[in-house]
Amino acid sequence: MNQGKSRATLIGVVGGYLLYLAYQLLQDWNNPDTTMSHAVMAVFIGLFAVAACFIFVYAFRLWKRADQDEKEGKKAASDENSLK
Repeated sequence: MNQGKSRATLIGVVGGYLLYLAYQLLQDWNNPDTTMSHAVMAVFIGLFAVAACFIFVYAFRLWKRADQDEKEGKKAASDENSLK
């Protein structure tokens, strides 16, 4: 795995964590002991979920670009070796 794929994977993990935070807030929605108002919860659930989706898309695009660069690098190396 090259550096681009590692970076994309770590960014994807961050997106997963934000999705986890949104889910945890959603689970606390009906908890009577919470001190957070429902309006604030709704804002942060939406914010975390939307940010996670954007981060997942960004990480996927980075992953695909790194994969394409890796394939082009292997092709260029094999073309260079065949010319010798």
